[in-house]
Amino acid sequence: MVKKETAEEKLLKIIEATKKAKGLSSAAVAAPAAAKISQPRISISLQQLNIVLIAALIAGFLFLVNEIRSGNVLLSEDVSIAIDVAAPKNAESVAVPQMKNISYYLDKITLRNIFQPYDKKAAEQSGASGAASLQAKMSKYKLVGVAWLDVPESATVMIEDVAKRETRFLREGDKIEDVKVKTIYTDRVVFSYANEEITIKL
Repeated sequence: MVKKETAEEKLLKIIEATKKAKGLSSAAVAAPAAAKISQPRISISLQQLNIVLIAALIAGFLFLVNEIRSGNVLLSEDVSIAIDVAAPKNAESVAVPQMKNISYYLDKITLRNIFQPYDKKAAEQSGASGAASLQAKMSKYKLVGVAWLDVPESATVMIEDVAKRETRFLREGDKIEDVKVKTIYTDRVVFSYANEEITIKL
């Protein structure tokens, strides 16, 4: 008489069959993985790596030396900055400030000796001579006009040199023969020189 298989035995056979099938598939998968692992790798030894680094260091040093040498060549070359400026046609009418002799500046410095006591009479005499010299300096100039834009800081005074027939445009702070334009009003201009002031009206 044939023994009938129970449900538990059938289930046990199915589980054993699946385990055998998984074992075969894992062995099939393990074989290519082992083949991949067995492939030769590119390996660099420490000595070869040191040689590559030394070669890179030498190449960098040679590049630096070349840059320094080319820089020194550029430094030794003469640099010429030539700007061709066309002179104005009426160059004679352009007022260019001229440097005075050194004795002029020394006289101004030694006019008042700070190591000597103050003499009021001498100061008054120098003040009177300063006012006379300022009057003499400004006697050859004529105030032509005053012009300004929207703001008072843009005020410009027009002064004519009577002898040379030249007109100069000056702003506050500008000088003409060491006479400073102190203040510009709408109808007059105040000039100062050596602590003296003079007002010229239009």
